[in-house]
Amino acid sequence: MNFNKNNHFLRSSIDYFKINKEKRISFVIKKSFLFSEISNFLNNCISDSKKIIFFCCGNSLISKKINSDNKYIQEIDDGYNEKLLDSNEYKNLDYDYENIIKEVDHVIIADIEHQKNPSKNLLQISQKINDDARIIVISKSFFWFFLIRLLKNIFFQFAPKNYNFLPTNYLDNLFNICNLEIVRTEKIIAFPIYIPFITNAINKLFRLPLLNFFCINNLTILKKIKTEQKKINHQKISIIIPCKNEEKNIPLFANNLKNLGQETEYLFGNDKSEDKTVEEIQKLDSNNQNSKIILYEAPGVCKSENVYKGIEKSTGDIIVIYDADLTVDFEDVALCLKIFTETNADFLNCTRMIYPQNNNAMKKTNFFGNMTFAFLFSILFKSKITDTLCGTKIFYKKDWHKIKKDVSTWGVKDLWGDFDLLIGAYKNNLKLIEFPVTYYERKEGITKMTSVIKNGLRMLWIIIYSFYKLRLKN
Repeated sequence: MNFNKNNHFLRSSIDYFKINKEKRISFVIKKSFLFSEISNFLNNCISDSKKIIFFCCGNSLISKKINSDNKYIQEIDDGYNEKLLDSNEYKNLDYDYENIIKEVDHVIIADIEHQKNPSKNLLQISQKINDDARIIVISKSFFWFFLIRLLKNIFFQFAPKNYNFLPTNYLDNLFNICNLEIVRTEKIIAFPIYIPFITNAINKLFRLPLLNFFCINNLTILKKIKTEQKKINHQKISIIIPCKNEEKNIPLFANNLKNLGQETEYLFGNDKSEDKTVEEIQKLDSNNQNSKIILYEAPGVCKSENVYKGIEKSTGDIIVIYDADLTVDFEDVALCLKIFTETNADFLNCTRMIYPQNNNAMKKTNFFGNMTFAFLFSILFKSKITDTLCGTKIFYKKDWHKIKKDVSTWGVKDLWGDFDLLIGAYKNNLKLIEFPVTYYERKEGITKMTSVIKNGLRMLWIIIYSFYKLRLKN
């Protein structure tokens, strides 16, 4: 099936962009700095793309600097591609639309204002793309919609007079009815006039919280809502348990080692323990009949390196990271797994800050530090985060290859791994949810989270640098 432009675009848009081709191309070239800025920011939102589709309307220049092995571009008129792009930079979408769209990892929609039936088009795309693909819709803010319409009528006509009134605020309902949900939103470009150095500096400044209200463009990243969820008993579970001097806690696992899926493996990572942790893990292995126990030697550097080695050794479909202090009940872990597999989530972060905590479960300094980091993460993610340092996290093994590319690239090494995983999930557009668990006092031993000020400053720098890398760095 070929892509039919006449059925995709508004008649007024088709007529305008054909009649005013040279005028529009001249305008796009003149404003190329804007399209370059959009391209650069899109590259921050797209990771390791193999196949990508662009739906454009006189603005295919956006695709020029996008990093992807294969770029398929659907323009309103092929003349725009010929003038704005090199022929080796893209492939035409016309010839095999049905098969291509099933294989892409990203769909970028930069023509939604000019589509004849945006809801129908979005619904068809959501039905055809695979579950891991992401859709990025480029739209304008409510404020700028009116301002741009006023400016183009006063100065010169660079787009048709009649097009869809679809500012970002109005699109949320459209996404919902098209079986799509928002994973992430970004705002860019507040100053569309080119002044060397100054324009770039202003546009970066206005990506900061509150100031970003004045930005022109919104990038909304979407994933399809799965109509069929994989059942937990059809999937293999890998539970990563980092251990260091936990000989008194390990025996407490004896009554908790249950099969939580089709098959469950428990990977205990011994981090150069100086007590009898290894012997206690070996006792568990000899007495356990419900699941497979794997003991591996961790690097002895920090918890994060321990966890990452365990993930690499794991063979499950779903990864569960669980602390050896048993401060989160295994019944809660089982419930989290059920919720995770029955929702559209890609990453589940447990939170200890919702239900009442047991007495002495968390030191006051750790509590206030965690609340501070949760507040900062809420700003970074533009959604409510209540706990960043809970050791219990769940995600799909297939997503690990995306996350691990950015491990410890957030300004300084993450010794614990929580920030690496959370920021990595956000950067790679994974749907993140929080689920409340009860936090119990450690049964045996002492907490490994010491040197609160030193660790706190390290974590603060990771947040600051990640904001720079995700929002400001081109």
